[in-house]
Amino acid sequence: MFAPDYGVTSDAGAFLRVMLEAARERDLPDRTEWANECLHRKGTMHRKTHFDDIPIKPQRVYEEMNKVFGPETRYVSTIGLSQIAGAQFLHVQQPRHWINCGQAGPLGWTVPAALGVAVADPDALVVALSGDYDFQFMIEELAVGAQFNIPYLHVVVNNSYLGLIRQAQRAFDMDFHVQLGFDNVNSPELGKYGVDHVKVSEGLGCKALRVTDPRELEATFAAAQKLMAVHRVPVVVEVVLERVTNIAMGAANIDAVTEFEELATTREDAPTETVLLPADA
Repeated sequence: MFAPDYGVTSDAGAFLRVMLEAARERDLPDRTEWANECLHRKGTMHRKTHFDDIPIKPQRVYEEMNKVFGPETRYVSTIGLSQIAGAQFLHVQQPRHWINCGQAGPLGWTVPAALGVAVADPDALVVALSGDYDFQFMIEELAVGAQFNIPYLHVVVNNSYLGLIRQAQRAFDMDFHVQLGFDNVNSPELGKYGVDHVKVSEGLGCKALRVTDPRELEATFAAAQKLMAVHRVPVVVEVVLERVTNIAMGAANIDAVTEFEELATTREDAPTETVLLPADA
């Protein structure tokens, strides 16, 4: 823990209003022109999202989510490679519509948090995002949503790996105790992906769908929303991902981010990108 240089005891709203007023009084340069220049600069880097690979690449999942879920969607997530990728690729267009717990401790927080958001705003579309390990931490809380008829949509991107830990271990040439896959004798169709999240979710009183082909994502997300409306319970969409994906990140400055995938050069490479891409390479 680090002690603050200045401790302030105050009503949070009153304090923020005073701080905003003080900030506006400062003679700060107008960065509008520079920001617009960066936004539309020729050669601006865009990450590719449109992959047709099977097993599915996670970038394609977020592209399809951007297509189906509108600007009023409330997203809920927690720490993990899925959350880092979601923060890079998902379009969140309203304040407080990306509810994320950024600490390593509360894995499993996503399910009860999503239920809380759905109760707080029952007319909103609530979409949770979890990797398989986060989802398994408190999967039993799905039964609360079934018991009290709290519908929300939970996207589980399943690579049967502790993806963030595995990627961090690359610097040490390790791949140690982070693989979660196994042959499930009750679900041989899963291959090495282990836990059958569809069966577990259904056993807890919810509805669940599985996607293995990226071309089926859009229709599956739409079908999940219909199931929510009819049954008034949480609906899980499990997406079977490729086992190993490295998501762009860096250990130092923003200009030192490591890119692991090819970048987008045309609109077809990233069709839901909000910044214009050239029509041709």
